Amino acid sequence: MTEMKGIYEKVSHLISYDDFMEKVNERKEALGGLCDDEMCARLVLSDLGVSNTGNEPVTIDCINENSGNVSFFAKVLAAYDPREFKRNDGTVGRVANVMVGDSTGKIRVSVWDAKVDALESGEIEVGSVVVIAGYTKKGLNGTEVNIGNNGVFALSDEDVQYSTPDRKIEDIKDGMNDVSISGKVLDLGNIKTFARKDGGEGRVANMTLGDSTGTIRVSLWDDRAGLVDTLKPGQSVQIQGAYAKLSNYSQKVELSVGNSGIVEASDETVEYVVPFAKAAEIVDGMNGVNLTGVILDISDVRTFSRKDGTEGTIGNFVLGDETGKIRVTLWDDKTAHLDEFDFGETIEIMGAYSRVNNFNQQVELNVGNRGSVAASSKSITYQEKLDQINDILPGKSYSVEGRVIDIGEIREFERDDGTQNSVSNIELEDETGKIRVTLWGEHADIVNSIQMGMRVRVTDAFSKFGMNEEIELSAGNRTRVTIL
Repeated sequence: MTEMKGIYEKVSHLISYDDFMEKVNERKEALGGLCDDEMCARLVLSDLGVSNTGNEPVTIDCINENSGNVSFFAKVLAAYDPREFKRNDGTVGRVANVMVGDSTGKIRVSVWDAKVDALESGEIEVGSVVVIAGYTKKGLNGTEVNIGNNGVFALSDEDVQYSTPDRKIEDIKDGMNDVSISGKVLDLGNIKTFARKDGGEGRVANMTLGDSTGTIRVSLWDDRAGLVDTLKPGQSVQIQGAYAKLSNYSQKVELSVGNSGIVEASDETVEYVVPFAKAAEIVDGMNGVNLTGVILDISDVRTFSRKDGTEGTIGNFVLGDETGKIRVTLWDDKTAHLDEFDFGETIEIMGAYSRVNNFNQQVELNVGNRGSVAASSKSITYQEKLDQINDILPGKSYSVEGRVIDIGEIREFERDDGTQNSVSNIELEDETGKIRVTLWGEHADIVNSIQMGMRVRVTDAFSKFGMNEEIELSAGNRTRVTIL
């Protein structure tokens, strides 16, 4: 018995003495009594990944497919539902997969038959520290560890930390796996459900994180989706085990966190400075654009029908800063902001994307479900940038100021749809040239208030070829006409 105690001491950190002796007896019975207790005990040592010389447990980075029997301590990172299967002899087996990690890496572990009980009962769950003894083999995604009836899968008091070096957001590239970052929560979305191809239901929620190098969208899948209800904007979090991919929608790299990933609130202070663009800096194809500007114009909300038959809404702000102005299109729920603000107020646009308007060929910002609109306390000075008449080319929007040198009469006409409209025109002159301005709809009535020689400013009129193939300006619903 003294010799048995000595052998047991080599694995006392892995298993209790009673469980050790139970395994010894199982070995002895399996060999039909042809092996004495001491020899069976040494075989159990091997099953537990400990040699007769008493090797210490290994770390995950030392494990490969040729390691044979190994023992180690690890933290459970993810646990997947067990499944049953039928063996060739007709008996029913069970298997469950878990992902475990330590300070050196992580590895997939397959838990078989009776060892699954600890997972089904909740004794071992995600976050538990466990002691593992099993045998290695090559799996589909690298080395795996299998724990059969002769192995160990039990709770441990060891202090095991799993971590991978944090990356900065700007360093995250498409295709990266096992990504860890620390970031500040900037925005949280709602949980959405969807139908999987197998008929099951999935869940997903999104949040936006920021650090000193930028922002990134994070998708939380299935069990992780519920985390959006426990987090708050401004809170710091640490994410481990995420994977990066290019979004087909935004063409930006995003992170996804599945059941093998970890999202935890953090006490770490993450520095994040919101990057704001200037109106003149915005070009076609930008995503995640932030802009602060003063409201120069507000449109009415319009409804439209999509190709799928659903109804959408659309409306516009025109915002200006010290570098220029830009049209901002609000979609669907975001159009409610058009009633919240008035001319001259300063607002903050976050998470917008830029596109060229096919009608006027001007770059515009769009605010969809990933963007936001809020009041701003910043002081913004806008000075209207005026174009010289001689520089006007067809097919763009211009703002001009000039002296009235001709005034036309108002004419009424009927549109193709049977509605009535009106039109008039004036001619303006500046130091570079002169141009005809056609005034449509409500703008037409302004000729009743204009006299020859007055100075008039026309903002956001569209240029085109008119009579005699001469360039003229057309004042539509986006135009403002001001008598100076």
